[in-house]
Amino acid sequence: MTKRKRITVAAIAVFCAVLIGLGSFFGIRAYQNRDWQFTVADTLPNGEGKSATVILLGGQSNASGCSRDDYLKKNVSAEKYAEYEAGYDNVYINYYATGTNESRAFVKCAARQGEAGGHFGPELGLAEKLHAERPDETFFIIKCAWGGTNLFKQWLSPSSDGKTGELYKAFVKYVKTSIKYLKSKNYDVKIEAMCWMQGESDSFSTEHATGYALHLTNFIADIRDEFSHYAADDGIAFIDAAIADNPVYWAFCDMVNASKQQVADASPMNVLIDTNAEGLTTKNEPEENPDQAHYDALSEIKLGHLFGAEVLKFCE
Repeated sequence: MTKRKRITVAAIAVFCAVLIGLGSFFGIRAYQNRDWQFTVADTLPNGEGKSATVILLGGQSNASGCSRDDYLKKNVSAEKYAEYEAGYDNVYINYYATGTNESRAFVKCAARQGEAGGHFGPELGLAEKLHAERPDETFFIIKCAWGGTNLFKQWLSPSSDGKTGELYKAFVKYVKTSIKYLKSKNYDVKIEAMCWMQGESDSFSTEHATGYALHLTNFIADIRDEFSHYAADDGIAFIDAAIADNPVYWAFCDMVNASKQQVADASPMNVLIDTNAEGLTTKNEPEENPDQAHYDALSEIKLGHLFGAEVLKFCE
């Protein structure tokens, strides 16, 4: 690479980091004044003691859901899109996506349950996989995610030094509110796994990236402790996903992904999905000006499939 190209790449990386960092800053301002008072409308029939497999989903924007529904519709058959739009009869979701779109109830997992209503997240492919493999079982996804947020501060859990993050506290409260409702409807709740798609906002500095392994280890331990009463018999699996290998956007992505792998290797109950080896892309949509911070529509569906495949390994 020539000196001029190196300077250009570095300049682009700094610009993107500043731009996305500003988005994160204003996102923080948006949630700092929230009271986090969650409610769940009564939409489910009486479970009559039926087993309910619960899957938690958290992280930042690629978990919250910024993949575009119009591109999904364009790239799948009319029959498949109709399936996505109708949702899955045995997979329900209660979702909170960056405060711009929320269900306030358990509804069938379907299209457009990401940010701002015109987007979707990994929940859609996850539901498709669960329905295809276990159509006679009942699943509940609880998604609480917020774009532009980091583990270093906003998701920081109690076991790490520092003030417990607002997003960690909100996530715990959201999950507990959702589970309380499921229990009130007489479902036998078991949390089988948590799916985590996060790390991009921790790739802007060496300080954040260097501390990622410790903070993630503590986060997992604290999540398991928070919900131990509802854990499946073998515990709560933690299924992580690597961030995109795109140093122009995520300057220290290699450090963050290495930390994720280190944590995954520490326990058979931890899993890391190598999204880069799986060929997930961020560079194609929209065609005129690709949004390289977020997964293309079919890649987001695939991310959900990959999450689902790993979840099912712990549901045997």
